[in-house]
Amino acid sequence: MKRIGILTFHRAINYGACLQAYALKKYITDQGNKCDIIDYHCPAIEDFYNRVFLWEDSFKTKIKKVLTWSIQKKRNIRFKQFIEKNLLDAKFGDGYNKNNISETNELYDSFITGSDQVWSPFCTGGDLTYFLDFVKDSIKCNSYAACVGIASDTFLKSQEVVSNLKRFNHISVREEIAQRKLSSILSDENREGISLDLDPTLLLSGEEWNKVATNVTEEHYIFVYSLSMPNKVVEFANKLAKSKHEKIIFCTLDNLFAMKNKNNTVNPSPEEFLGYIKNADYVVTNSFHGTVFSIIFKKVFFVIKNVNPNHDNSRLTNVLSLLGLESQLVDSFFSPDNLEDIDYLNVEHKLEAMKELSKAYISRIISE
Repeated sequence: MKRIGILTFHRAINYGACLQAYALKKYITDQGNKCDIIDYHCPAIEDFYNRVFLWEDSFKTKIKKVLTWSIQKKRNIRFKQFIEKNLLDAKFGDGYNKNNISETNELYDSFITGSDQVWSPFCTGGDLTYFLDFVKDSIKCNSYAACVGIASDTFLKSQEVVSNLKRFNHISVREEIAQRKLSSILSDENREGISLDLDPTLLLSGEEWNKVATNVTEEHYIFVYSLSMPNKVVEFANKLAKSKHEKIIFCTLDNLFAMKNKNNTVNPSPEEFLGYIKNADYVVTNSFHGTVFSIIFKKVFFVIKNVNPNHDNSRLTNVLSLLGLESQLVDSFFSPDNLEDIDYLNVEHKLEAMKELSKAYISRIISE
């Protein structure tokens, strides 16, 4: 039995981040291994979710965060319960930071960084811990479905990043754009190719996710999920609701939107979040994991492209392209009357083939 340590965004108050961490840990554990999510506290992530506001925030942002802190605090409590119940089996005490994470070298036969945007400085503040800079034996360094997000070429080509990546035994990324960028940067290395793999959430079946999801009592609704809830998403959801005569349930991390629309906005736990998608008649989202769970639960869904430059659309377009679902990427001018059934038999066929490749990659990491 191998001892595997995962470094990921398990403490981010974000549905996709928590659920992808759960999925990778569960899959590796189910293969007969001892697998822990290392309880690393990334300063950038801790500050973003657990402080009422940051000193560098604008005055307007500070006021908004103070007014909506009760919503964020309630969400934090629900996530903490999920994290402690499902992600942190190991007793790490107060967890690890940059000063003591090297102590984990003696605990694991292999380390995996990923999935999610672990290589995006926009999320981590450029924390090189996610490049496994603390691991002494390079044979233990691996990634799985890591994402670079909107990381600049300057960051990815920096000496610190390149020197750490060159130590990796196996590299796996989630998006084709990351595969191309890193393959180019590391082209001088005599190494195996950079693997393109599925997000961990897609390694588990719908039946397995059904066991995690909490049943919700709401019926006949459109579930609208967006981190920031831009106008284009809301406009399309309203158009769809009018066409299909359904109510709307919003879910967002935009606490000001939630406060203004409290009568039809939910603030669910990760388990309830799954339940809302599972029980929806339609899903409208601009989120990668909102898209992924719509596919897992075989929902009729629509993806609205992000216009915010801080959001990476390659994650959305990549998964839709791989599964032949490009037609689900729509704009606000799309007519709901043009709905076509999704051929989930074809989607499942493509997905199973990709699952086998991703599972084979994980097996290689574990077997060495």
